[in-house]
Amino acid sequence: METLVFQGLVGLSVSMYLWLLAAGLTIVFGVLGVLNFAHGSLFMLGAYFTFTYYGLWGVNFWL
Repeated sequence: METLVFQGLVGLSVSMYLWLLAAGLTIVFGVLGVLNFAHGSLFMLGAYFTFTYYGLWGVNFWL
């Protein structure tokens, strides 16, 4: 039962990240009329740093 709750919380947190990315792109496109791909590149940069700290250096994920 606790794995179901944990998976639900992980899914909720991932969906919040994706919602923030989509909302930022929508606001920028609505105001400027131009797609700004800097949102996606910053999102991927954060994912890369998280992978580096967690995967290669063994830093605790929740820090």
